[in-house]
Amino acid sequence: MNAIMSIRGLSHIYSPKTPFECSAIDNINLDIHAGETLGIIGHTGSGKSTLISHLNGLIKPSSGSILYEGEDIFKSKEFTHNIRFKVGLVLQYPEYQLFEETVYKDIAFGPQNMGLSGEEIKTRVLEACDFAGIDKTLLPLSPFELSGGQKRRVAIAGVIAMRPRVLILDEPTAGLDPIGRYDLLKHIKAYRDATGAAIVIVSHSMEDIAAIADKLLVMNNGTVYLYGTPGEVFSHSEKLLAAGLDLPQITHIFNKLKERGINLPSSVYTVQQAVEILKNLGGGTND
Repeated sequence: MNAIMSIRGLSHIYSPKTPFECSAIDNINLDIHAGETLGIIGHTGSGKSTLISHLNGLIKPSSGSILYEGEDIFKSKEFTHNIRFKVGLVLQYPEYQLFEETVYKDIAFGPQNMGLSGEEIKTRVLEACDFAGIDKTLLPLSPFELSGGQKRRVAIAGVIAMRPRVLILDEPTAGLDPIGRYDLLKHIKAYRDATGAAIVIVSHSMEDIAAIADKLLVMNNGTVYLYGTPGEVFSHSEKLLAAGLDLPQITHIFNKLKERGINLPSSVYTVQQAVEILKNLGGGTND
C-alpha cells in the first residue's frame, strides 16, 4: 500500500550554531497511510510536537524531507500553502485559537480561505459539525459562550471543514472527562471511516491511544524508540517504563493476573479485548 505521506531522514535542530543548539528530532523515517490511525506517544520533550509541526509545513526540517503523495511539501511556496488544506493540524488546546464572532464563522474560516462558494462552505460547516459532534443550534453563538469541551470540538470542526486527507491532532482529549474523551474519539474514528483519511494523534493517555490507533510510534530523545501495532508496542512493557511511559491500566491488571499464574495473552490493551477474553475464560456466558 502506497503511503499518503512519507518522512525520510527528518531531523530538526533548534538554534543551530549557537550556545542554545538543541537537536529536537533526529533521522526520523516513517510512512503514513490513508485510512490508518497513527498514535504518537512519548514523554515531554521527546520530539512529538516538533515532528507533527513538520507535517503540514509549519516548520522546515534541518535535514531530510516530508513527501505528500511523493512530492516534497516544500518544493514551492504555493505547494506548501496548499498542503495546509490537505494536511490539517489541530494544535494542543485549540480552543484558545478561536477568534470569530460566531461558531459558524470560526468553522467556515478554513473553507473560505480555500476560495469555496458560500453554498459549499455551508455544506462543509454542517458536515464538520456532524463529524465533531457539535449541536447545530450552537452555530449562531459566540464561541466564547461555549464550554471548554464544546470549544475543543469547534476548533476540530474548523480543520475538518477543509476535508483534510491527513488529520493531525495534538492531545485532543486533554482536560476532558472520560465521557467527553470517549465521544470525541468516536467522532474522530467516524471521520476516518467515512473519508478514508489518515489520522495522526498525539496523546499522553495510553487508554485513548490503545482505543483508536492502528499503529503506534514511540518517541524517545528525538528518535523512533518503538514502532508497530498497539499489541506489539505494549508487549514491550519494560522498554516503555524505561522511557518514562506507562501502560494502559487494563494491561497492568492482566500482567498482574499473569504473575498469579492465570494463563492470559500478553498483549491486552483495551477493555473490550479484556471483556472478550474473560468471557471465553468463563465459558462464554454473560453471567
